Amino acid sequence: MLKDGKLLAESSESSRNHSRTLLVAIERLLAENRFSAGDLGAVAAGVGPGSFTGVRIGLTLAKTLAYALDIPLVGISTLRALAENVHGDNYSLICPALDALKGEVFGAGYKLSGDGLTISQEEAARDPAAWAAELAQREEPCLILGSAVARYREVFSSALAERALFPKDESLHEVRARAIGKLAVIRLARGESDDPRTLEPSYCRLSEAELGAR
Repeated sequence: MLKDGKLLAESSESSRNHSRTLLVAIERLLAENRFSAGDLGAVAAGVGPGSFTGVRIGLTLAKTLAYALDIPLVGISTLRALAENVHGDNYSLICPALDALKGEVFGAGYKLSGDGLTISQEEAARDPAAWAAELAQREEPCLILGSAVARYREVFSSALAERALFPKDESLHEVRARAIGKLAVIRLARGESDDPRTLEPSYCRLSEAELGAR
């Protein structure tokens, strides 16, 4: 939760049933800080990629709140939010990577510019070995962070050798609500927001249901 761009409170919830716990967590966070839903000026949510179920539940709740309260909705890429964890440090290339299971990672590449981070590689579901080999051809240091590091660290290290960099702070490998909020504030300042009726998750690949329908 942010006010005037400053972080007031943040909560991290570990649950196997977000459809039941997420709204309760939001209500508790508001109550603990003496706010009500009517005090909200906008709502932000990660649109993916990530867990199909988690992304869908989170975004659906955000859309419902925005529509019901008639406030702006801002969708933020979870990979871009992950890159925000190290934004400001002088890394040549920042590659957020989430474990997508099934032998893949959700990954993207960002480079520092005068306007902040710009996209160098579009987000996509990638084969980790093939992506590591592609990054190795760039001949520049690459900071890799996210849940994919725990499973594929050796794959990246083998391909990039000393040019593979990893944050030592484990918290930097997690997508944080504060990062999504910060990026949402930037979009709102530009006059940007999303339509709750049309904003859709960014899965980067077909779900099991969609694959089964083929």
